[in-house]
Amino acid sequence: MIRLICYQFNRSKKQWLGISPVIFISSLVVGLAFNGYLNVAINSQVFLGLPDPKPIFLFPIVFGGVTLFFVISTLISMLVQTFREDYNLLEILGASRFHLSFLVGGQIFIISIIVSIVGYICSLPVTINYYHFLQHFFGKNILPDIQFRMTILGFVSTVLLISFLTFLSGCYYSLKSMKHKIISPFRKKIRLVRKAMLLCFILFIWGTILIQIFQVQSILAKAQMIFNLVIFNIAITYQISPYIQGGAIKLLSKVIFRKRYMYIFSKWNLLFNNSYIKSISASAIGIITLISSFQMISQNILARFQDNGDLELKVAFIVYVGAPILIVLANIMSIAILSLEQEKNEIKQLELLGVSNFQMVMIKLGESIFLTTVVSLLSLLLNIVIMLLIAYCLKEDSLLRSFNYSGLVLSNIIISIMLFTVLFLSKSSYFIIKNIRDNIIKLLVNSNKKVYNSNG
Repeated sequence: MIRLICYQFNRSKKQWLGISPVIFISSLVVGLAFNGYLNVAINSQVFLGLPDPKPIFLFPIVFGGVTLFFVISTLISMLVQTFREDYNLLEILGASRFHLSFLVGGQIFIISIIVSIVGYICSLPVTINYYHFLQHFFGKNILPDIQFRMTILGFVSTVLLISFLTFLSGCYYSLKSMKHKIISPFRKKIRLVRKAMLLCFILFIWGTILIQIFQVQSILAKAQMIFNLVIFNIAITYQISPYIQGGAIKLLSKVIFRKRYMYIFSKWNLLFNNSYIKSISASAIGIITLISSFQMISQNILARFQDNGDLELKVAFIVYVGAPILIVLANIMSIAILSLEQEKNEIKQLELLGVSNFQMVMIKLGESIFLTTVVSLLSLLLNIVIMLLIAYCLKEDSLLRSFNYSGLVLSNIIISIMLFTVLFLSKSSYFIIKNIRDNIIKLLVNSNKKVYNSNG
């Protein structure tokens, strides 16, 4: 079995490299946590009589590890779909679903070991900067200067934790995705009813929290409830995805992006792949909504009613949700890379029809513009709701006149630019490189012809 895993990985290592971004960021976060924890333990004498800072470094492991286990499900499903023919052949030869899931888990284990080693090496400078940021908040009297260095225990712990976590998630999700399901019309109706009931339950809680915001007197209590509402906004977005995004793409194609071929191709490419729309846009909307809400609550409520409230929220944001957000962004990059691998047959058909590399780049540019625009607009709508609620909390306060609106658009613009860059580069780099290679070959051929003609 081990020989088969190694052979299969060597045969398909290019596809497995597609998940390297999410593994690299995860190992970077976990390496940061282990570096901080172990170096604080080594310098324990420096912290005698001071609060123990070790828990600060444990949170990224917990939240980052849980996030990695869940976000990798989409990547595993895409890889299983890519290798479907190979796995069907192995099934015909007698392999069970458990054998195939172990085969997938073994391959992701190999790529995780390789990438996590690089991630841990890069984590030391990140750990130093993270510690300096915490020093800025807590002060050097709480977090004195210490010398950071790599440790064998930190290296082994990071590599083994990431590798075994991805191995377990790979086995679990591949076993789940390889299950042969015969879905009857009745089962489809049951599934729709379940989803509708879950959405109604979430909406009920959302409405209950909204009513409490108007009833509670304390502004800080209202701020807490507004943040709870943000979480449920994200949950509702996941439930109604990709339907709301698909509708937005159709609307944009009629209102703004109507004539150019790149937008026509891009629209139908996206609408044909609903799972890709959901995995990319729902995650990005969640990130923008979470960051913008943090920023608006911090700047307009906590910073005015608590000493160092703004800085406290920034620290809490980085410690608790910084790692999950980085992992989700890396996951978006991995999904974009793997989706390009799945589109190879469609790309070949388009090339047979005469579509050039430049035109393919323009189509991928259109896809990136569509998705980024939809994500930005939907996030803006959700953030406007949060902004109005925050303004309501301050309606009887003179500070409403100095309401800070930067959180409404600043995070949205930054994340949207990052999302567009990641999507465009990951989806078009293949065609850009191919176009450059073809131009170089043409140039060499033409130069050789000139030399041959001049000699002739």
